[in-house]
Amino acid sequence: MDVICRPIIPDDLVNLEKIGGHRVDGLADWVEQKAFAGLVAHAPTDDHASQNILGYIVGFLVDQDAEIIDLCVGSAYRRKGIARLLIEQFCHRFGNQMTYLEVARLNTPAHDLYQSVGFIEYGVRKAYYHTAEGVDDAILMRKQG
Repeated sequence: MDVICRPIIPDDLVNLEKIGGHRVDGLADWVEQKAFAGLVAHAPTDDHASQNILGYIVGFLVDQDAEIIDLCVGSAYRRKGIARLLIEQFCHRFGNQMTYLEVARLNTPAHDLYQSVGFIEYGVRKAYYHTAEGVDDAILMRKQG
């Protein structure tokens, strides 16, 4: 399957909600901000009017740095390299100096993915996330250039 990454546009929001649900609430306001950075991964179709959106990544730009705030891949497309592609493209396009993110300590698959593409830990926010089971720490990670 061919996969293409391109910037998010307002017309994508309906399809992004199908993948991320309520995680995309407020994204319409962000897309219009100068500091917004976002990409979708999609599989081109023969019908050029439609696109099969597989996942998205969003964040913000601050000077020469970028911060990833959300990454989501449709359940049918997980474990196919889509998340890795989105992360690599985001860092390449937006993280000129440094790219930052945070990940829940208990989210081992995400943590391992971020490490595999070059992110390193640089701090912890204790009891940052409130979960059904209690609280979880946020692991702060960054990747140079």
